[in-house]
Amino acid sequence: MTNKNKSSSGLKGQAAMEYLMTYGWAILVIVIVLAVLMFLNPFKAPETCMFQQPGFSCSEALPMIYQGVDNGKTYVSMQLFNKFGQSVKIHKVLCTTAAIGDVQYGSATMPEADVNVGAGASEKFTGVPCVNPSGTSQLELNPNAEFKGVISVWYNFENDPDENIMRQASATLTTTVLKQTQQ
Repeated sequence: MTNKNKSSSGLKGQAAMEYLMTYGWAILVIVIVLAVLMFLNPFKAPETCMFQQPGFSCSEALPMIYQGVDNGKTYVSMQLFNKFGQSVKIHKVLCTTAAIGDVQYGSATMPEADVNVGAGASEKFTGVPCVNPSGTSQLELNPNAEFKGVISVWYNFENDPDENIMRQASATLTTTVLKQTQQ
């Protein structure tokens, strides 16, 4: 009878070890898959720049959002393409994390542009500050952070009778913040 008890308890121990090994391997595979997914990040949104209305384009050369070397603040540099079929005068360009419907003209951090861009031509804007939704302060985003925001452009056509009444075009921008390596 003692022989039977020993073999019965031996089988129980073997079954317990097989149970633990099977689930241990399964958990190990799950951990490895999760680590690979976190490293590759397939759930990250693709980098895009798309205007809501036709006329301007920023998708041929995606804008770069970067952290300034000297102050840690966030800026955008971009190539803006005029596809209206007529010349435009760009007055201001704004980079913000505000919702596209909440973008306001009167931001204190918006530099004046006043650049004429011919039909089919493009203009490069560098060092445009990116501001918070209220437009009161410049963003401070870390490199490799995801930026989801808006690029707004205030402009007039060359034949607009009153240059003080400006048109607005806005693009949604999704990209990764870069670290500026030089000034």
